[in-house]
Order: sequence, then structure tokens, then C-alpha cells
Amino acid sequence: MNLFNYTRHILSLDAEELEILVRKWVSVQSNKYVSVYRHAGAGDRGCDVIGFYSNKKFEGDWDNYQCKQYNKAIPTDTGMHEIGKILYYSFIGEFSTPRNYYFVAPKGINRNLKSWILNPSKLKEKIISQWEKYCEFTIIDGDRIELTKDLENFISKYDFSTIGIIGIDEIIDDSKFKAILVELYGGDLPSAPSAEVPANIIETEFNYVSKILDTYSDHDKKTYSKPDEIIGHDDFEEDFTEQRERFYSAEVFRAFYRDNTVNSVLDNFENEILKGIKPTLRLDFPSSFIRMCNVLSEAGKLQPSGKLAIHGKIDVKQGYCHQFANEDKLNWRKKK
Repeated sequence: MNLFNYTRHILSLDAEELEILVRKWVSVQSNKYVSVYRHAGAGDRGCDVIGFYSNKKFEGDWDNYQCKQYNKAIPTDTGMHEIGKILYYSFIGEFSTPRNYYFVAPKGINRNLKSWILNPSKLKEKIISQWEKYCEFTIIDGDRIELTKDLENFISKYDFSTIGIIGIDEIIDDSKFKAILVELYGGDLPSAPSAEVPANIIETEFNYVSKILDTYSDHDKKTYSKPDEIIGHDDFEEDFTEQRERFYSAEVFRAFYRDNTVNSVLDNFENEILKGIKPTLRLDFPSSFIRMCNVLSEAGKLQPSGKLAIHGKIDVKQGYCHQFANEDKLNWRKKK
């Protein structure tokens, strides 16, 4: 059970610290953004943390994370001002309109503003009809930004359903956010899901599977070129099933923590496994099958350091041996 009170930590952050936290979170979404930028200081044009979908940056698609850490829920006038600002600067060509606009507000959003955000057509109507109240004299200090017909048409075409809210619950529940909170404040990472082994061998398995079959051939002094050829074998049929289970335990583990850890947490875990098995891999054995069995046994005994150690069960550590074989980082049969 994770006893760390992340809510307390997040609510105690100041405005800049919240932006830094959000930038870390946006940065780990590598499958979504090609680059991330945090606009520190004044003159941000309504942009706090930006996730760019392409190298076109502001000339292409991008998301804006507007971070607000107040001692209370974000007031209506503040939220409407921020929306008006991003739309105005988009209108005058400072950047394209964001694909998505998120208020990151750990202490929430005023009920009135939340109601409008959750009803996009109402939000559009309100920002146009009340532009003078919320935006006309606030976007640029000492200057007036009148709602011209062209600006109103521009705002009318904007998709207000792309404006969302990220509150404390979303922060705590998001697995990528959780990885950063664990890194910063301690606690345990979530466990990886259980592995399911496909009934049929798929293309991405061919390399390590062929190497396993080669160990059987070496041990029996008989050629096994296909898995079907070991059906009925006293040792190899069951062993082969177990080896695929190990491979997929590591496969699921790897995929889950690649998406849900930060920095080099997963790389460090994998490097320790590889280094830990290499001394046994270098020893001489009567056959490559016996070498494989000894290496797997050694892998199961390893005790890696770091946050993933508690989650790296025996089958995962042994399964990494087949992951390495699949990537040609090791071979069971020694070169002559």
C-alpha cells in the first residue's frame, strides 16, 4: 500500500513548481509530443507548458497546459481572461490555435467557470458576449483589445470542446504523473499487468525462439527447426511453453514501465540484469541448453536496485534473457 500523500505535496507547490511538475509530466508523453517547452516569466502570451506534436512547433499542432496554483479555485474572470488571451494571440498570428487547451488546477475551478467549460457552446457564447468584462482591458496592460468583427468570427470558429480541466484527481490517478510523483516524493510505482501469451508464435518472437530451438538441437544432437518438432518431447515441450511465458512476462513489464517511469529507471533495471547474467553466460557448459538453463537460474536470483526491483519478479528477470536474445545482445551457443 502506498502511504505517500501526494495530494498534500501537490497542493503545497508554488506556481513555478507546479509548472515544472507539469513540464516533467508532458515530457514523458513521448508517444504524443516531439518536444515540450515551458514559457517561464512574463510575456508568455497565455502559454505555460506547451507540447508540440511536430517540429513545426507553433506553426503546427500543439497543446497548451495553463497551470494555475492559487489558494482557492480559479475564479471565472481569471479563466476567461486566459482563454481570451490565447485566442487573441492566435488571431494576430503569434501562433496557431492550440489543438487542446488544459487548465491544470490542483485546487479546482470556480463552479461557474467549470459549468461553462463543460458546456462548450455556452463558453463560446459567454466569451463573446462578455468580452468587454473579461478580456477587453486585461489582455495587454494599459491597452484595449476591442472585439472586432474579424476577431469575433475567429473566436466563433474555435472548437471550445478542446478546452479541458486537469484537477487534483486527474493528476493523482494518471500513471505517468504517478511515476513523476514517486520520483520526486517517494513511494512505489504501480504493478505491471499480467502477461498473456499468444497461442501462435508471432513474427517478433522468431529470433529468440530460433535460438531456443537451437539449444534443444545442440543438447539432443538432433535438429529441431520448428516448435512442432518438439511436441511430445519429455523435456522440451514443457520447457518451450515456459520460455514463452517468461518472454511475455518481460515484454509486458517492459512496455508498461517504458510508459510509466521517468528518466533512466527502466534502462538501469535492464542493464543490471544484462550485466548480472554475463559471467554465467561466459562459462563453458556441456551444451547450450544447459548454458541457457544456468543463465536463467542466475537471472532469477538477481536483486537489481531501484524502484523496479520490487516489481521484477523471477519470471520477468528470466524473461529478459529472451528479450536480450531476441535483440541479439546474447547467444546461447558459443561461437567456435
